[in-house]
Amino acid sequence: MKRKPKSLFFRLVGLLLVIGAGAVLIGLPLAEKRTERRVREMLLTVQEGLQRYHVAEELYPKKAMKGGSLVTLLTEAGFLEETILNPWSGAPYQEGAEPDRLHYRTNRFAETYELLVHFPDSEEVRFRLDSTENQSLE
Repeated sequence: MKRKPKSLFFRLVGLLLVIGAGAVLIGLPLAEKRTERRVREMLLTVQEGLQRYHVAEELYPKKAMKGGSLVTLLTEAGFLEETILNPWSGAPYQEGAEPDRLHYRTNRFAETYELLVHFPDSEEVRFRLDSTENQSLE
């Protein structure tokens, strides 16, 4: 008994839809994990640069800034040895580049620091590193 061509076509389309949905369901969590790993690596590298800055200058940078400005400052001052990639865009971090969800701030005496990473399009903090309570990402 021969199969009808329409029946075979619909089965193939259905199979492709199931495969596509499975790829999306598996691919999205993997992409999120990859971005999270990149964010963690970037934060730890910036933290190392801030520690070097603090050793040399005896204070942390005095003004609040976004990640691109902080990375530029630390790189130009020689406290970061490598080019840091923006974990969201994959391009080298630059002042004013978007998206930039990393924020740096210090107390008024520049004795402590805080690095914050916000969720996309939100003010909710995803990661926090600071010089007092949250010194690691564990």
